[in-house]
Amino acid sequence: MKPLTLLQLIICTFFVSFNSSVFAANDSDEDGLPLWELGLGLGAVHQSSYTGTKQSRVILLPIPVPIYRGEIFKSDDDGVRAQLFKTERAKLDLSMDFNAQLDSDDIDLRNGMDDIGNIVQIGPSVDVILNKTDNSKLSLNLPFRAAIEIGENGVDSRGFNFSPHITYNRKLAFADKSWIAGASIGPQFGNADYHDIYYGVGADDATQNRSAYETDSGYSGSRLQLTLKSNNSKRLLLGFLRYENINGATFDNSPLVETDHNLVVGFLYSHYFFKSKTRVQRK
Repeated sequence: MKPLTLLQLIICTFFVSFNSSVFAANDSDEDGLPLWELGLGLGAVHQSSYTGTKQSRVILLPIPVPIYRGEIFKSDDDGVRAQLFKTERAKLDLSMDFNAQLDSDDIDLRNGMDDIGNIVQIGPSVDVILNKTDNSKLSLNLPFRAAIEIGENGVDSRGFNFSPHITYNRKLAFADKSWIAGASIGPQFGNADYHDIYYGVGADDATQNRSAYETDSGYSGSRLQLTLKSNNSKRLLLGFLRYENINGATFDNSPLVETDHNLVVGFLYSHYFFKSKTRVQRK
């Protein structure tokens, strides 16, 4: 596996640590929150190379955690996005997701195939609050994203995906009142071009043990994610557990699939060393 660049580390940090909607960070800051913050810390994750392979990897890396709370562009507790519209019950964002590059020679099922470049996903996301109290929030999240592959051969469009999910977050009555537990569950869907990224086999890549395979559009599997997070004015602590199951997916008979489930475990600690003197109110 090729080493991740600094930019990839930053992007990965955003999507691992902030991609679940929570409550106001640094609640003790009555005068508002810093416009920007920069944290430095350590992250660890254990995951399969992609959902469907039994081969896994452990990544342990120092990670920067930048936060920005602008009027439109934001990277905070609700993710990396451009906030286009918001009411008390709903909001429309331009959101992003990211998957780091894969070296096919590191994966037995893909040996000899082309590497997979960095996959950047971007598109609109509608979030609707179904129920909210002082200590909990239940919301429906509807992200629809186009996938773009950035690799050695340049930039290519790689289809789109839709991953509706229900998210529940609840404040916990721990000592500093910054702890929040979250759960998110939902199905995933994609078109044939998107599924082809990880599960398609072209005629040139077919071998005696790996037949050619053309992907279809439709169901991509389901995902359950559990998070435990504490984010205060000094530091960020995050632990997460994500279970993915592709049983019944349109590509589950691909020769690049040897298991129908995947478990991802991750942890992140970061201390905020630098902060903006400019304060903004959370909106």
